[in-house]
Amino acid sequence: MNIKKEKKSRLKLRNQDQAPLERRVVQLLFGLITLLIGIQFIRFVNSYADPNAALLVHRPAGVEAFLPISALVALKSWLYTGIFDIIHPAGLVILLLAMALSLLFKRSFCSWICPIGTLSEGLAILGRKLWGRNFVLPRWLDYPLRSLKYILLSFFLVFILILMDGPSAYGFLQTPYNMIADVKMLDFFKNLTVTGMTVIAVLALLSVVIQNFWCRYLCPYGALMSLLSIFSPWKIRRNGDTCISCQKCTAVCPNQLKVAEAKAIWSPECSGCLNCVKSCPVKGTLEFSLPSSGGKGLAFDPKRTAIVLILVWFMVVGLAKFTGHWETSIPPEMYKVLIPQAEQLNH
Repeated sequence: MNIKKEKKSRLKLRNQDQAPLERRVVQLLFGLITLLIGIQFIRFVNSYADPNAALLVHRPAGVEAFLPISALVALKSWLYTGIFDIIHPAGLVILLLAMALSLLFKRSFCSWICPIGTLSEGLAILGRKLWGRNFVLPRWLDYPLRSLKYILLSFFLVFILILMDGPSAYGFLQTPYNMIADVKMLDFFKNLTVTGMTVIAVLALLSVVIQNFWCRYLCPYGALMSLLSIFSPWKIRRNGDTCISCQKCTAVCPNQLKVAEAKAIWSPECSGCLNCVKSCPVKGTLEFSLPSSGGKGLAFDPKRTAIVLILVWFMVVGLAKFTGHWETSIPPEMYKVLIPQAEQLNH
């Protein structure tokens, strides 16, 4: 009877939103910033697409966060030529910053900052409201599906970082297609085909039913962060001496990791969300910390993690702006020519 009650208790806990309040605040902050960037970018495109526009709207450089392929090509070009991309510099800065955060603090970019991750979590919460739970795929299906995001990542890494030579990468960055890749992206969503709408609807529905479906199975960007996060010195660490084996940490893990059975979480699936740290009833038993020997390592609770991530993000972006590595070098006159021709431009 006690076993049944314990299982029901764990299921109830798993179906609740166990995210630290600090993480929700950070997610909302970056979600709002993304929304404002999107509105500003639409106004920018419309002002340049209209030949009679009296006022040209400034382009928000942050939109380049949604050009990961261009950023990866820019990384290849930079490594080969030593020249930092001047077409979409903010995209390369954001890619490098996300990679650095993953190397330091696990996949904190995915669980704290990425707006797609936030949207995915929101859809999962909706699913719990509708059906009282999110469904978990059996292991025989979960493991093969998880490999898909690494297969997609491998395709991009091999094609861009290995097969594409330096001059070709640099040349691609200067093409008209790449110059307005952000505009092409907007056009894609403005002119969605039935196929496109169906794919998005299916992914949204799957994210409602299965928590973090896109992030867990299909996101190549997240796959890159996962691989880098293996080398992160900060990890979820469990003190076996004070652990009471309540299993709450395992129950609230969105990535289905057996936190209660590990001394430290090395899995690339750990996103550093700190749900487990928040749920632990014994202070100091679960910590997001550096390795320690005979004493406590430097631990980050949700509040400290939120502060560090926000400070690091905005300091790096501020430094990029100060050093001229944020705004594009494309002049307004070029946008006046290219944006009206966006639909006709193909790489």
